[in-house]
Amino acid sequence: MPIIRISSLPLSDSVQMDKVMVALSSGISRDVRIEQAQLSICWNYIEPGHYICKGEVADKQPAHGHPILVELVVSNVMDKGLREKIMHSLAHRLGKELNFPVSNIFIYERELQESQVFENGMMAHWGLQPPRMTG
Repeated sequence: MPIIRISSLPLSDSVQMDKVMVALSSGISRDVRIEQAQLSICWNYIEPGHYICKGEVADKQPAHGHPILVELVVSNVMDKGLREKIMHSLAHRLGKELNFPVSNIFIYERELQESQVFENGMMAHWGLQPPRMTG
């Protein structure tokens, strides 16, 4: 974990999403020093005409208004400082890869307790760590 869920209106036809996704994953991983194997990112397009902001409906993702919406899903045991670093990295990486103003990116966090997650075939147990071997 973390899981990053991005929603936007359709982007310019010139955007190569596979390259954007690889750049986001590798860039965030480097910026905050977490392994890419622990990071999941998905991007969903909002159908044209299905996103209203400040009374306006849009069909394509504008640079101003109709911010790109990003949900950052984290475990309750993740350090607050790391969460903030991920948000900053994500905003700046999105801005860079899309040539998009960071001021039009809205990121919010959703914190999950281990009792709310099923992964690897069982309920999550983030608080359990194997005993450390001493010398």
